[in-house]
Amino acid sequence: MPLIPLQIAAGSFSESQALDMNADEWVELPEGFSASADLFVAQVVGESMNRRIPNGAWCLFRSNPKGTRQGKIVVVQHRSIDDVETGGSYTVKKYYSEKVATEDGAGWVHQRIKLLPESTDSSFQPILLGVEKQDHIRVLAELVVVLV
Repeated sequence: MPLIPLQIAAGSFSESQALDMNADEWVELPEGFSASADLFVAQVVGESMNRRIPNGAWCLFRSNPKGTRQGKIVVVQHRSIDDVETGGSYTVKKYYSEKVATEDGAGWVHQRIKLLPESTDSSFQPILLGVEKQDHIRVLAELVVVLV
């Protein structure tokens, strides 16, 4: 699998980095996993997810996750603070959304998105995104497994 030179923050959003899918390094998948074009390995740095992901751990992620994200550990890009030259800012958190029906009753919209830490350190707080900020985020990947 490609090893992506990206350190994803397990805290607040990380400094600007580019999600470059053209890897120069590759890693072998653990037994039981098959290679796939949508899988990549990246490092998670920080303590806000230490109940699931130790600081500095290398993790296998699936890009462009399909279906519901509710309750999954995801990599999120905050597009409103990205830098044209270097890319965007990223965090890894547990995803939770509150939805409401549309006025016509034909569907639903997110009322609020919460990006929740899972840490032994109670100082880490959820990142709350109301309707006005939701256009600025994008879920890029979901956690498949912590490797090391």
